Amino acid sequence: MADPVSSPTAETWPPPLPDASGFVAPPVPGLGGALGGFAGACARDPAGALRVIARSLWLLAIAAVCVPAHSLHRRLGIPSPWARRFLGWSARACGISVRSIGQPVSRNVFYIANHLSWTDALILGGQTGTVFVAQDGIAIWPGLAFICRLNDTIFVNRSDRMGVPAQIAAMRTQFMRHSRIAMFPEATCSDGRRLLPFKAPLFAMLIPPPPGATLQPVVIDCDEAGRNLAWVGMETGAANAWRLLSRPGTWEVRVHFLEPFSPADLPDRKALSARARTAIAAKLSETLGGRAVA
Repeated sequence: MADPVSSPTAETWPPPLPDASGFVAPPVPGLGGALGGFAGACARDPAGALRVIARSLWLLAIAAVCVPAHSLHRRLGIPSPWARRFLGWSARACGISVRSIGQPVSRNVFYIANHLSWTDALILGGQTGTVFVAQDGIAIWPGLAFICRLNDTIFVNRSDRMGVPAQIAAMRTQFMRHSRIAMFPEATCSDGRRLLPFKAPLFAMLIPPPPGATLQPVVIDCDEAGRNLAWVGMETGAANAWRLLSRPGTWEVRVHFLEPFSPADLPDRKALSARARTAIAAKLSETLGGRAVA
């Protein structure tokens, strides 16, 4: 299957994203449909299928170690390192080599990052142990929803304006429990060659901020192979997972932890959003060789 985003050229920067206007995600297939789709993909790409199977077995082995250990820690009421280990090891199983640059704030922090794919949770979670804010559409996928709930993911429905106070309360509760929350304020995936507008309402829980809270901008900086694996356009999650797991070799991600700042220093959520976006855009431009990032 061809990559949905072609490599950039000198003439066109950034290359256009695939047109996703009017796209409606297909329903989650039943077991029979999923097995049929998997069998068809295997027939079309036998070599890729072997890599998908090998990496899937690796992921299952990681889960077999981490999930029981994590559950035991939960029952005993003691902090568990196993969710972070699961995410970090899973990133490696998916063929991702992750390197941190800069110092992540370890407590009372909101990480604000750019967004390329579902793998961002593996990458950033494995480096920091953070919990995530995610769209509730993810919750319809049984396996993915199970993993998200293990890590206390906060699901939000951005179209439910009446439910915003309850969602903010849930975020504050999880912040008190974990002291680390990550948000992707583009609210959708891009390709690592640009930065989409930030959704300022996502910053509502920081007005006023919890006592002592810090906001730290983060740039997820993939190599060209990683940018071409971004989950964009009309590609389904299953198709993107197949492309990623069937790919030979590894690809590199550098996670840049930028200068943190106090959200208490800014007057409102729009100012918070603008300051975080400016910092991320500047670093992303730097990683792209100085190309402008709007």
